[in-house]
Amino acid sequence: MILRSATIDDRAAVEEILVSSAGFSEEEVRVGLEVFNSAILGDYSAFAADVDGRARGYLCVAPIAMTASTWHLYWIGVHGGFQRLGLGRALLAHVEDFIRFSGGERITLETSGRKEYEGARLFYEAAGYQAAGRIRDFYKPGDDCVIYCKELP
Repeated sequence: MILRSATIDDRAAVEEILVSSAGFSEEEVRVGLEVFNSAILGDYSAFAADVDGRARGYLCVAPIAMTASTWHLYWIGVHGGFQRLGLGRALLAHVEDFIRFSGGERITLETSGRKEYEGARLFYEAAGYQAAGRIRDFYKPGDDCVIYCKELP
């Protein structure tokens, strides 16, 4: 596995990652690609995890405006055929180091409270993220937004 900055050449692989990841709806795939496109334009920092020369995982982060040192994880995905192999954990560790190097002190993220996202929530908790809040029916009725935060010493 090689961790690197994502490029426009990764767009097809990112789409494949989103489509193959269990749980992403068509709308989430569309929004995930929009975030990726914005990252390529410089609105976010995007990173890829390559396996055999092709991106099999990626994530996008950016500093949060009007904060001194807080960043937000906007998107993370690992190809369905490469999940549970450590790519997501390696990407998170890589971006946490990147944020520290950039002067960041914490990272936040939001995810769905739906049952289909339980694995994602457990993944974040195992990586040291703590639930910092919940907004009921945020995405739609019955779909809460769960907010996580991790301090980066």
